[in-house]
Amino acid sequence: MKKVILSICMLLAAVTFASAQGGAAKRKAEIKEGLKNEVKLTDTQIESVLAIEDEFRPKMSAIKNDQALDEAGKKEKNKVVRQEKKEKMEAALGKEKAKEVDEFYSKLKKKKPADEKTEK
Repeated sequence: MKKVILSICMLLAAVTFASAQGGAAKRKAEIKEGLKNEVKLTDTQIESVLAIEDEFRPKMSAIKNDQALDEAGKKEKNKVVRQEKKEKMEAALGKEKAKEVDEFYSKLKKKKPADEKTEK
């Protein structure tokens, strides 16, 4: 009987851990789908956008986690990095499409907290 209960507990733990994985992959798939359907980007353009996002994400994260900077310093550095990112997006997509991508990500950020609350 103890073995059965232990086995069930182990199975439940494994299922819990397995279901908690894959959030980033799911999110990336949603972003790709949104860029394709809402912004009407080609697959090549989508890959460019994701590559630019992947390039700048660590920079933004490093600024966020930099203990040496105060809030004003972080805002200033983030502003510079965001401007670089914007210029790179415009070079890859053109001004109009880059603006649409930016609006898409803004909508996604506003939507994200509500989605996370319903999942928990």
